[in-house]
Amino acid sequence: MADPRAVSAGRIASAIDQLPSMIGYWDSSLRNVFANRVYADYFGIEPPDLVGKHIRELLGEALYELNLPYISGALAGEQQQFDRTLIDVNGAVRVTQVTYVPDVVDGAVVGFTAMVVDVSARAEAERERDRAIRLFRIAMENAPIGKAVMTCDGRWLQVNNALCELLGYTAEELQHKMFRDITHPDDIPLADEHLKGLAEGTLTNVASEKRYIRKDGATIWVQRNATVVRDADAGDVIIAQIQDITARKIVEAALERQVLLDDLTSLGNRRRLMAELQALKEAVDSRPVGMLFVDVDEFKSINDRFGHAMGDRVLAAIGHRILDNVRADDVACRIGGDEFVALLYTATSADGVERLADRVRKLLAGPYDIDGADIPVTVSVGWSWEPTTDPDQLLRIADERMYSSKRA
Repeated sequence: MADPRAVSAGRIASAIDQLPSMIGYWDSSLRNVFANRVYADYFGIEPPDLVGKHIRELLGEALYELNLPYISGALAGEQQQFDRTLIDVNGAVRVTQVTYVPDVVDGAVVGFTAMVVDVSARAEAERERDRAIRLFRIAMENAPIGKAVMTCDGRWLQVNNALCELLGYTAEELQHKMFRDITHPDDIPLADEHLKGLAEGTLTNVASEKRYIRKDGATIWVQRNATVVRDADAGDVIIAQIQDITARKIVEAALERQVLLDDLTSLGNRRRLMAELQALKEAVDSRPVGMLFVDVDEFKSINDRFGHAMGDRVLAAIGHRILDNVRADDVACRIGGDEFVALLYTATSADGVERLADRVRKLLAGPYDIDGADIPVTVSVGWSWEPTTDPDQLLRIADERMYSSKRA
């Protein structure tokens, strides 16, 4: 009958041979006692031929010298673990993790077990990760626009130099702030909505124009593009690109003013008036709004007598008087050659608008001193005060009353 212990030992040896890692036992004189079949894959030597050989013969002089401090540590009774790059018998480069476990009997080290695990795939993945992190950092630090990594609740984790220069804060100062701390108050609700969408997964990325407040208190416009990176282990983060568009917004505002502005008088133009009337049509409430319609009497005679250039200067002077006497919430426009309209959002009654029309008639009357020449001017003024459900009627009534005033 077979000895059960021998059977068990045989099974253990067979099982160890099936393992993908090198496993061997070396006695205190560094002679091999046991090695599994994987040693043949690495060193081209069959396990039976390795038994009794000194570990130096297996490793070679150079590798033996590298491993000697760890071998000595194992023989001193301390477990060792280290990484080592090997070139196997087929010329393949293998990154391995080596563990030496001392075998202690009655307090004395009689040998050690060596386990060598091929971690080449893990090492390559780590190299790829390190390369990706390095490239990300290089891109962050050298980007000409602001870049940031944020938590999904809006805390700054990492910011680059361009963003610090844009906002006037140091990286450390920003990392102690939430994005709301530097966002213009009017833009916080939409920014919160975007952040919530990214965090909950209803949005994968957002692109928007918003305002930030610099450390020095100045307000700047930025184009912000943000996307969420999902990571179940480390936690989701948001990657943001932030570009200063303040100069562009200033130019756009100037162009918009040009489109809606009358160059001669600095008042709004007909397009501005039509935009205001359209907004009134679309408004939810229908509160009354006042309007004045002003027409210069016999303006053609001023052009004929003093010349068109002088006539333009008279119109400019009238426009300046109107501009100086309207309230900030009201809108005054030049809608034709010598026609002016003022929308009175601050008006509170029809009687008040009618009295204002009379004052304006007197306010805009001449003469106007243009380069020493007294230019006689009178104006006709119509008025209206109607609910905003029909802005066209507001204009029509004021126009009719203006012509009634002119005929009178």
